[in-house]
Amino acid sequence: MPKNLPANLILEKNKLNATSPWIILLDIKLPDNTILYFCNNNENIQFNGHTYNAIAFELDTTTQTVKGEIPSVTLRISNVTKLIQAYLEEYNGGIGATVTLRVVNTAYLNENYSELEMTFDVIAASTDAYWATFTLGTPNPLRKMFPPYMYIAEHCNWQFKSAECGYSGPATTCKRTYEDCKLHGNTARFGGFKGLSGGYLRIV
Repeated sequence: MPKNLPANLILEKNKLNATSPWIILLDIKLPDNTILYFCNNNENIQFNGHTYNAIAFELDTTTQTVKGEIPSVTLRISNVTKLIQAYLEEYNGGIGATVTLRVVNTAYLNENYSELEMTFDVIAASTDAYWATFTLGTPNPLRKMFPPYMYIAEHCNWQFKSAECGYSGPATTCKRTYEDCKLHGNTARFGGFKGLSGGYLRIV
């Protein structure tokens, strides 16, 4: 399917002798919503308000079989500094994380690159002394929670200080209960369902 790219990118793509490189950006979103930003470049770059740290990584081509299996791709990120391994050990091998791959041109970082990005689930991971290897697959609807939220009266669905939570005060911890939300003066953004507890009118 043809890509609907901005005119600047089309012109740059069609040049026989380009002066600015195309590089791959990685957004690795961990299960706790922490996001790691990496680029396969010799220096850090700024893109979309984030610093993408230069790191060596390799990306294999997508593999498909005749058995109807979900296509997968292998991503290897340098593990010499053990930075990636530390995250894998903390987050159960990274299973459940998502990886967004995005191809950008360093001369036009303010353009819209939505047509040149893909998002994958991490379905397997391993490390050795040199590489952290991720097997990336397309999102599997059978692994998605449905409904997307747990409907609990007194427990908040939002991560503390996330965009949904909206709390920006001095407190550093929250038990994600309605009482804690009340102490923080943030009940307007409470992510639970008080109507499910006793003594409240319920409309179904």
